[in-house]
Amino acid sequence: METLLSHYARFLGLSDSWVVESVDPYIEERRVEIRQSHVGSGVFCPECGGACGLADHGDERRWRRLDTMQFTTELVARLPRSRCAEHGVKTIVPPWAGKHSRFTLFFEAFAVEVLQACRTVKAAAALLGLS
Repeated sequence: METLLSHYARFLGLSDSWVVESVDPYIEERRVEIRQSHVGSGVFCPECGGACGLADHGDERRWRRLDTMQFTTELVARLPRSRCAEHGVKTIVPPWAGKHSRFTLFFEAFAVEVLQACRTVKAAAALLGLS
């Protein structure tokens, strides 16, 4: 039987380079926090796309994802940093978000659809649970 962690890894579409460490529901806050970690050894330079060695992992970051059963869902991870001979140490771009985004690609696409369907930005923000 599939475990909760492997279920969420499949649900998020993670490659073999990433694993779900924990899924923590915060019932009173109506929030789910999904912690991920990078387990791959090789990374690619975000500047040139060349294969590089792993330098280290950056500070913990958070991304808002599409809600899970009406619970705000956040991904939490420390992104690996590549050591490129040409560009030095660089933080990789995660497969689920843009370079400096605080939202996943799926959430951003959904937010655009909500903005297009609403009459005002304030109404869209209220539906998305954003300020």
